Amino acid sequence: MSLLDAASIRAAAGLEGLRIDTIDEIGSTNQALMDTPPGRRPAAPRLLAAARQTAGRGRRGRNWLSLSGRSIAFSIAIERCVRAQQPPAAVSLVAGVAAAGALACWAPDVRLKWPNDLLRERRKLGGILVECRRSLPEAWSDGSTTERIVVGIGLNLLAPPPASVGQPACGLFDGEAPPPRAAEAVIGALAAAIEPAVQRFLRDGLDPFLPSWRRLDALAGEEVALVDGDRVVAAGRSLGVDASGGLRVQLAGGVRVVHSGEVSLRALDTLR
Repeated sequence: MSLLDAASIRAAAGLEGLRIDTIDEIGSTNQALMDTPPGRRPAAPRLLAAARQTAGRGRRGRNWLSLSGRSIAFSIAIERCVRAQQPPAAVSLVAGVAAAGALACWAPDVRLKWPNDLLRERRKLGGILVECRRSLPEAWSDGSTTERIVVGIGLNLLAPPPASVGQPACGLFDGEAPPPRAAEAVIGALAAAIEPAVQRFLRDGLDPFLPSWRRLDALAGEEVALVDGDRVVAAGRSLGVDASGGLRVQLAGGVRVVHSGEVSLRALDTLR
């Protein structure tokens, strides 16, 4: 018997057409979906959830610790037909807005840190990793290609041991007993919010999500540092996201717009 019950996730998600698979242990749910060979046409959305990840990843190649029974790890693959357009940016912002809304019934205090972190009281609750791959253009006679967007979520159900992480962290059910089948309920609720949100983003763009993201922005107006690895490259005041999803930061020499993948963001007071 699997440690995660796919039927319970399916019932909690309530999404017609979403394929749901579970596995007890895997290296990375994101990598598994990224490595699945593309078909001749875009496939239906697929969710892969693991009770334990041994090689989970965050942004910029960082490891994501996945502790069995204390966290959830799953990924959703969404495919579409594209031509010459660039891969979509800001998917992580959209997924963050959707995730915060889905988690509000358990934790209405969830906030977002650009571009992909879920926070509670300035402590990390979870993270989002978005990856994209495309099939070869010649796979279709009209020159189109299949694009696969994989949205990975790692979320703490209970706070990890302090020595196991390098920053303040928390869990969704800290201080209380998680309800029965909590992992399945949370995965299903997140899937029910994230999959349609990403589909809407691909159709309508980022504009419908910007007001919510700005309302949930944990560091709006605060002093922040732009960090590359262990090195602080700049410090200033966060001005929030622009229409493209880039972060606007007021530096001494003017406003700089930073895009996902360039640097990491930290509250300046956490580095002192």
